[in-house]
Amino acid sequence: MTKGAAIGLDIGGGSTKLGLISPTGDLLASRRVVSPEGADFPMIVAQYRSAIAALGGQGLPVGIAYPGHVDQARGLGLNSNVPALDGQPLSAELGAAALLNDADAAAVAEARHHAASRMLMVTLGTGVGVSMIVAGKPLETAGGTLGDSGHLNLDPSGRFGCRQGCTGCLESVASGEALARDATLMAATGESPALTAEAQRSGEVSAAAACRAALAGDPGALRLVAGMAGWLGMAVASWRASFHPDLIVFGGGLSALGQPFIDQIRDRADARSLPFLSANCPLTLARLGNDAGMIGAGLAALAP
Repeated sequence: MTKGAAIGLDIGGGSTKLGLISPTGDLLASRRVVSPEGADFPMIVAQYRSAIAALGGQGLPVGIAYPGHVDQARGLGLNSNVPALDGQPLSAELGAAALLNDADAAAVAEARHHAASRMLMVTLGTGVGVSMIVAGKPLETAGGTLGDSGHLNLDPSGRFGCRQGCTGCLESVASGEALARDATLMAATGESPALTAEAQRSGEVSAAAACRAALAGDPGALRLVAGMAGWLGMAVASWRASFHPDLIVFGGGLSALGQPFIDQIRDRADARSLPFLSANCPLTLARLGNDAGMIGAGLAALAP
């Protein structure tokens, strides 16, 4: 057991990352847990306990970054993209010292590395998490979150829905789940040899595989990424107008697409934003990458 450390859980719709976090916010070791489809609450808890043991974390404080609303009074997570955990006593089962929204956890950790007094963080994973840090603390409107800012309704066609029940929202068109869906559909058309080959190997195309194809220059994958950047640019213009952040930081698994992806989002956003907001609100990549949620959860568990 590492003296003074904590365990940080970052729960996502596709997997959960668990990390051993030092008091200074360093990630000392990590594990990733993928629960099988249809896994129930006891099974998921058992997986988490096993991962904590593998990290040598028995007896350490535990912080949970939850992908939905947080009811602090009852210690419950609600309205997430992992229905098996909603309303269940996860904090009690793991003896957690802290339970917070996953976007808030990532933003708290990331804000330590930026000078902005009003930082908006967008976590692009299976879904879309949005948090704002003002004077070092998360701005919360309801449910321990910045509302449901990842579900801005943007697509008037309502062609697709997110796994939480919205149609036409940002998460339904510009998230890891949306990218995997669109890449799998494109693979079936033969527009992208790389995506078609991946679908033939795996039966579908994951968001990670689509990102790799885009980074390798596959034209079809690049078109999908450009489409996501367009939707995210619209959202950024709305967030700028609503919250007036000094800086917007992008993290999560899709941030692996790198600065060119952020530049596309910025160009789309600037074309739609008030000029003074564009001039005073740059976009950048998260410095902690996809580890920010784990680190923030661990630091929350260690907070006095």
